Amino acid sequence: MGCGTSFVKYVLFFFNLVVALFGLAVIGVGVAVLLKWSVLTDILRGHLTVAPWVFIVIGAIMFVIAFFGCCGAIRESHCMVVTYAIFLLVIIIAQVVLAVLMFTYGESIKNSLVQSVNALFDKRATDPSVNVVFNNIEEQLNCCGKNGPFDYGVAPPKSCCPHMGVVGSTINQCTVIDANKNGCAPVVGELYETWNKPIAGIAIGVACVEIVGALFALCLANSIRNMDRRSRY
Repeated sequence: MGCGTSFVKYVLFFFNLVVALFGLAVIGVGVAVLLKWSVLTDILRGHLTVAPWVFIVIGAIMFVIAFFGCCGAIRESHCMVVTYAIFLLVIIIAQVVLAVLMFTYGESIKNSLVQSVNALFDKRATDPSVNVVFNNIEEQLNCCGKNGPFDYGVAPPKSCCPHMGVVGSTINQCTVIDANKNGCAPVVGELYETWNKPIAGIAIGVACVEIVGALFALCLANSIRNMDRRSRY
C-alpha cells in the first residue's frame, strides 16, 4: 500500500484522538468557569484572564476537526480525510497570517488595544453593559480606570479594590488608597508586549506540526483513492 497506509492511518487516528480529548478538556474548563464551579475557579483565579466562551469555542473547534481526522482515518473515508486536511490548511494559513501580523505590526496592534480600552472606559458612564465589562477587566487584570484610580475621582468602584483597607472596610467603599494603582490601558499594552512574540512563535510552531498532520492526511487520502480505483477493476 502506498505511503505505508496502515502506519499513516493509525498515527493520524491516535494523534487526533489526543487532540479530541484535549478539546473536550478545554470545553470542560470553559463550562466549569461559566458555571462558576468554586474549586476550579479558585485554582484558576489570577491565571485565567479570558472569557470562558473563548475556551468553549476553541475546544469545540479542536474537537470537530479532530473528529474528522479520527473517523476519516479509522474508516478510511476519502471525503472525511480530505475535509480534515482542508480544515488544517485553513487553520495553518490563519495562524501564519496572525503570527506575521503580530511580528510586523506589533506596535500598531498594541496602540489599537490601548485605544479600545480607553474608548471602553469612556462609554461605561452611558452604557451599563459596558460598565460591567470594564469592571470585569479591572478585576481580572488588577487594574483601575484608564490610567489609574484617579480617573474615578475619590471613589473608584469595588472592582478596583481586591483588598480593602481599614478606611475602605469601615465606610464599605473602595478608596484611591486601597485601589490598584495601575491603569487598565497601560496594563493591557504591557500584557500584549509581553505575550505577542511568544504567542506568534507558538502559532508558527503549532502550524509546523499541523503541516505534518495535513501531509499525513493528504497522503492517506491519496492511498484511499488509489485503493478504491484498484477495487473497481
